[in-house]
Amino acid sequence: MKKAFWAFNRGLISSLGLSRQDIKRVAMGASIMINWIPRVLGSMSLRPGLKYIGATYLNHRVKFLPFIFSTADTALIEVTDLIIRIWINDALITRPAVTAAITNGTFAANINSWTDADDSGATSSWNASGYMQLVGNGTARAIRYQQVTVNEPGVEHALRVTVTRGPLTMKVGSTVNGDDYVRETIIGAGTHSLAFTPSSNFYVQFESSRISMILIDSCTLEASGIMTLPSLWPEASLGSIRPTQSGDIVYCACAGYQQVKISRRAAKSWSVELYQPEDGPFRVINVTPTTLTPSAFTGNITLTASRPTFRSTNVGSLYKIISIGQSVSVTISAENTFSNAIEVEGVGATRAFTVNISGTFAGTVRLQYSLDSDTGPWTNASTGTYSWTAPVTTTYNDTWDNTTAWWRIGIRTGQYTSGSAVCALTYATGSIIGILRVTDYTSSTVVSAEILTALGGTAATDLWHEGEWSDRRGWPTSNTLHEGRMWWAGQNSIWGSVSDAFESFDDETVGDSGPLNRTIGAGAVDTINFLLSLQRLIIGADGAEFSAKSSSLDEPLTPTSFNVKISSSQGSAAVLPVKLDQSGVYIQRGGIRVFEVTFDVQSYEYGSVDISQLVPDIGSPEIVRLGGQRQPDTRLHCIRSDGTVAMVTFDKTEQVNCWYEIETDGDIEDVVIMPSEAGDTEDSVYYVVKRTINGSTVRYLEKWANETDCRGATLNLQADSFVTFTGPSATITGLSHLEGEEVIVWADGDDLSPDVAGTQTTYTVSGGQITVGQSVTSAVIGLPYTAQWQSTKIGSSEQVALNQGKKINHIGLVMAWVHAKGLRYGTDFTYAHMNDMPEIERGTLVGGDTVSDTYDEQEIIFPGKWATDLRVCLQAKAPRPVTVLSLVTDFESY
Repeated sequence: MKKAFWAFNRGLISSLGLSRQDIKRVAMGASIMINWIPRVLGSMSLRPGLKYIGATYLNHRVKFLPFIFSTADTALIEVTDLIIRIWINDALITRPAVTAAITNGTFAANINSWTDADDSGATSSWNASGYMQLVGNGTARAIRYQQVTVNEPGVEHALRVTVTRGPLTMKVGSTVNGDDYVRETIIGAGTHSLAFTPSSNFYVQFESSRISMILIDSCTLEASGIMTLPSLWPEASLGSIRPTQSGDIVYCACAGYQQVKISRRAAKSWSVELYQPEDGPFRVINVTPTTLTPSAFTGNITLTASRPTFRSTNVGSLYKIISIGQSVSVTISAENTFSNAIEVEGVGATRAFTVNISGTFAGTVRLQYSLDSDTGPWTNASTGTYSWTAPVTTTYNDTWDNTTAWWRIGIRTGQYTSGSAVCALTYATGSIIGILRVTDYTSSTVVSAEILTALGGTAATDLWHEGEWSDRRGWPTSNTLHEGRMWWAGQNSIWGSVSDAFESFDDETVGDSGPLNRTIGAGAVDTINFLLSLQRLIIGADGAEFSAKSSSLDEPLTPTSFNVKISSSQGSAAVLPVKLDQSGVYIQRGGIRVFEVTFDVQSYEYGSVDISQLVPDIGSPEIVRLGGQRQPDTRLHCIRSDGTVAMVTFDKTEQVNCWYEIETDGDIEDVVIMPSEAGDTEDSVYYVVKRTINGSTVRYLEKWANETDCRGATLNLQADSFVTFTGPSATITGLSHLEGEEVIVWADGDDLSPDVAGTQTTYTVSGGQITVGQSVTSAVIGLPYTAQWQSTKIGSSEQVALNQGKKINHIGLVMAWVHAKGLRYGTDFTYAHMNDMPEIERGTLVGGDTVSDTYDEQEIIFPGKWATDLRVCLQAKAPRPVTVLSLVTDFESY
């Protein structure tokens, strides 16, 4: 007699490799492994069931984004066709019914119901396009508020605010200017749903001191029901979304769409806003004769090009304009208000600049200077001729030859009384860099724009830069956080933000903290499929993988130390990768094979390793989603386009690389995995499953049960799309999501779905309920599934030729948490060719629903026959638990 031994952590082997007698793992591998979950330690179990959580929005196809503030503070962001919903603790955020209302919250004809509380010099008004419009003067605030009557104190209320052009400040309080309900917060262009629980009437207040106009589209109270927020992404683009989280904000890139921020402002308050940096990044400076002429240097302006330059897709574009000469201006209606600075250099008369003061005011205007920078520190110019109390136009020369000085004009604290003073400085030489954003398109030579950083003049200039990102120039396709910067990539380029300022790309920032703007410049890299923050920044493009490093010592990346090198030429598919410690796993550009990008200590460089080498077709027909699980083992969930899952359990220390497959009665379309909390040994794994229920297509969010809840006991969670029921009753309700389907039942520790002559007992859901043959107290009800495992060819490592005749006489099984009818075995999966486990063990009848914590009995007779290709098949069915620790066969050969 010869012996063959199997552990179950070797997994699937391609049919092309089953004759590799030189590879030990082939002999212990499997040619079929479906719905068995192996562990690194070597056992395998019938996979956990999938708990029904809820349906997706209108049963549409979705993409789930994880929100992980901490392991105990998580949420699921459901993104579907142009809609976003939020799940917390497996329930959707839902708004209660309230009768309070915002008066004229859509600003249809006016804003008269909103109280005007503008500071002097600022203006709030109704915009004829149907907006509330706020225009400050740099310091003075445009303010509007409304008192709202509360009819249900102590009940949650939620405001829905839509901003067309921001940012602005918002707060909600029990008094005017109060923020005890919604803390003073800045909201940008987008939609915001802000929840709070008032104890009495409350005040909603909007304000802005920005000189450029702010446009608020609406402010209403949310209706009762599930909270939804709009998104930019249609269903076809969901697979291209690339999220990166920092604190309460998830930054998202998506090929073909402007970047988006999904922000949590409180537990049940969420925003979806455009990501709109105001200082870059910019393309190279204009090298054509085309000039741009702004109509003013602050506020909302018209920008005119000397020849056709603009397109309608430039709306949203940034422009950086370098003035010829310097002009600064400020309208002063409060103390301690000053203009921006001009920079004065040279000698003699070249240092003279013009001072212009107009308006009606009571106060003292004066000059201040700095010899350090345009931000100070500031020193008052001498009194007398350098301060004014009435309108004037004059020139001033500081006579500080060969000295660089910055000058500004304004009114100090304690020297303003009333009125409005318009103060300006004009200097004929030098330049000021201003930034604007295009807001409307008129023609190829004329656009409207809002000034973000004050321009230095209104003269035509050919010194200008266009922004890198727009509908015209394209948007980044991927992002990540790495070494304290927000990185975006696409269009053959990569951009890194100012250090620790994720929405700033100010190229005037000096030193190592400045932004980075680099061209990758190798191969097909217009679409960057992923960025991974590993020991180095890894860039995954269609044609290759790149490693960005500063030096051989791997110091932090800086504007002066940034090098991109090809680390692999495999190329990647458009599938979000998974980070595992200092390695990353991605899908090769063919969409079928799975590679790990990992650091090689010998070459001191990153490279790619094929982790699907022994099953090269495991991803067929195509992998479309990828999820990484860390507990209880490291596992990858590779969602295939046919609705099945290729999974791998691996551990480098134990040299485990075990592939297997997951199937259910439906198509699995997405996976999202949340980390285990303290005291929990298993991550939370969620699938989105498309099922056909009662003739209709539905999509359900379903959650893997914990493996520790799949060992028998009163409730054994092994059924798909399952729910639990509490009785006592023989009629089980709450099954409307499985209407018309055949379901299985585990109740009070018993299997109520036994096999009868090879046919499993099921119950048809009708009217959302079923009736079983006994009253039950606790039950698990869901769809059935089957697990099958087939060994590779016996003889791969037993010094027996593969084509030599063999016959298995006995098998020995070591198992745990096994139902008396939990496992069948045989030469194939035909019912007649398989046996149940023995009904008598050690002379004692095994009860029909006995679940044994351990099973280690004598070898049992195997229904074998002589053959050259001899296999062992094991089969299990939900809801009966089984864990197989090892399998031993004894066989003879000739």
